[in-house]
Amino acid sequence: MFFKKIPGNNKTKKELILGVKTNRISHAQLFSGNSGSGKLALAFAYARYLNCMNKLDEDSCGKCSSCFKYNSLTHPDLHLIFPVLKIGGAKTAISDHFINTWREFVLKNVYGSLNDWIDTFGAENKTGESGLIYKDEAISLHKKLSLKNFEGAYRIILVWMPEQMDIKTSNKLLKLLEEPPNRTIFLVVSEKPDILLPTIVSRLQKTHIQDFTIDDIVAFFKNENVSAKKIKQLKSTVGPDLGKIKLLLEEGNQENDLFYNFSSWMRFVYKMDVVNVSKWVDSISGMGRKYQKIFLSYCIKMIRECIIFNYADNLLIKTDEKEFVFISKFAPFVHEQNSVLIIEELEKAIHSSKRNANSKILFFALSLQMIKYLKVKRKFAIN
Repeated sequence: MFFKKIPGNNKTKKELILGVKTNRISHAQLFSGNSGSGKLALAFAYARYLNCMNKLDEDSCGKCSSCFKYNSLTHPDLHLIFPVLKIGGAKTAISDHFINTWREFVLKNVYGSLNDWIDTFGAENKTGESGLIYKDEAISLHKKLSLKNFEGAYRIILVWMPEQMDIKTSNKLLKLLEEPPNRTIFLVVSEKPDILLPTIVSRLQKTHIQDFTIDDIVAFFKNENVSAKKIKQLKSTVGPDLGKIKLLLEEGNQENDLFYNFSSWMRFVYKMDVVNVSKWVDSISGMGRKYQKIFLSYCIKMIRECIIFNYADNLLIKTDEKEFVFISKFAPFVHEQNSVLIIEELEKAIHSSKRNANSKILFFALSLQMIKYLKVKRKFAIN
């Protein structure tokens, strides 16, 4: 990953590069930001720049032996730590056991989420675990740090999603941060730094990565056959999460239109049209678990937009024209008596999907609940 390939974040890029040029390099740094932001991409670009043998003014050279190895994330002085699962009855689980799969995952979409990574385990994740960084990881890292650097100017320890560490791992990592080996840099990439041990956070130089703007996202896809209008629609749907936008485009979101699926579903359940509900369930069940979770999140967003339409200033609504037209007609059926119940059911469905629930059973049962809740009458008129 190069700085130039990451959209936006120009101020952060300049600060990171200037720190290297002036030799102001903290041994432990925190890159924090929301899901789908550029935090991991920037951490990789920074790590590459630190070890680049022919640094340019604004980026790594891309031609030296170090850069070639960073292209595949196989530099011997780049150590990667990330959440994993204990599968197949394994008693221990460390990142090295899954390193090739994780490299492939990141190189395909460096803006992907923890859920996207855990989804790669598929049926092996029978209990729907979210992944952990176990104490075995800290033991393995301690052994690695007892060795000298192989060839790089710096040894990089990149920890992705440290909030998934258990307390034993956190305490062992704290000891390493307190007494780091010479020329070793810890890059900690987190979405929830507030839940890390305060003693760990206090030892990290903090860099907060802002969400991508619509201009950043449009620029990112400028060389692909995707219109700015399509990008704006997707941002309206999933927010500034570049990982989700990229995923939707790769999975053919033009065919699996979120709005079409939501509006059709709501019409069927309101009419109690069980035949079409069943056909709709068959259709959505074949679209893949990743799409289903994004769709359920989109449903929550649309219900919330209905609440805003009913009780707040319509200028606060974040939808495109066809969504707004639908909401203006559908909002009267979403009110104080059923809105919380509907959102809770959708959130339960997301949780069940993460635990590998059967899609057909999940969405049919959810449809029956939607039929029930949309028939709930409101007590007070909406002006």
